[in-house]
Amino acid sequence: MLRRNVFRVALVAVCAAAPALAQNDGAAISLTAHPGWVQIPGALIRPDCVHEIPNGAQVTIDGDKVTGDIKLGGVRVAHYEPCAEAPVITRPRNGQNPKLVGVPGTGNGWVEAVQAPIPLSSGDNIDWIGGTWTVPSNPSAWGALNYIFNGIEPTTQNWILQPVLQWGSNGMFGGNYWVLASWMVSSGGYAFHSPPVTVYPGHSISGYTWITGVSGGTTNWEVYAYDGTSGAYSWITAWSSGMQWNWAYAGVLESYGITSCSQFPASGYNVFSNTAVYHGYPSYTYYPAGWYGAIYGYGGPSCGFSAFPWGSYQYLFY
Repeated sequence: MLRRNVFRVALVAVCAAAPALAQNDGAAISLTAHPGWVQIPGALIRPDCVHEIPNGAQVTIDGDKVTGDIKLGGVRVAHYEPCAEAPVITRPRNGQNPKLVGVPGTGNGWVEAVQAPIPLSSGDNIDWIGGTWTVPSNPSAWGALNYIFNGIEPTTQNWILQPVLQWGSNGMFGGNYWVLASWMVSSGGYAFHSPPVTVYPGHSISGYTWITGVSGGTTNWEVYAYDGTSGAYSWITAWSSGMQWNWAYAGVLESYGITSCSQFPASGYNVFSNTAVYHGYPSYTYYPAGWYGAIYGYGGPSCGFSAFPWGSYQYLFY
């Protein structure tokens, strides 16, 4: 009965305001040209360029580059050089969704999102974004990779900070079960994630990204993924400079290798709640984000996709 009522709400919302269709005007990108690479959130990348770092570890980023060591509690735990080859970016940038071809299955890339660009004055950033959603039912057919998350990007969209719920293997970790991890992914060839933790259908997930401090032109971020049912968590931190963070995503569905609608979660939708955006650090002033739904240039089967805000909730149907 609950799902039937939610679909009834969805139909009304879609009739009231159809989601925007993201552009897909770029040249086709073949993913089969990179055997052995792995499909992390938003990028196909060499596996030696994906780095798991400890919970709470700090990455320092400046523009497209990572500078200095990876530190935990002020102590160096790792140092990574830039990737020897640029990744293939599979998330939208500059208003365009990549056209991905030559892949196992037919579904690839961002499927849909509820999002908002936040108009901010110079020197101001999104200081806090957070929301809650539920781990959906397992897909009834296995073999695909699904990511569900919220997060933020800078104006340049060269990085994304995101607490991510994942079903399926991305080539580094995961399988036919749900895992949760926090990610920082760059278009310049860097990808970092916190240790993945297993979560289960019906668990309440909270994802937060916020500023914990500012020093000169450098901003300290924390990306935190939390299972409120089990108490499991996974988080990383970043010092960033040279960017303004003003793209907010209340909820995104990103999928790969989809050949049938049964490879999406069987529940058929996700609802994001308690989503809020703040700015003006250190005041953390609430910003009424103008959320809107976007259906991206998806290459998979038509599965009744719909993305929209409804009151204080954001819906993704698939």
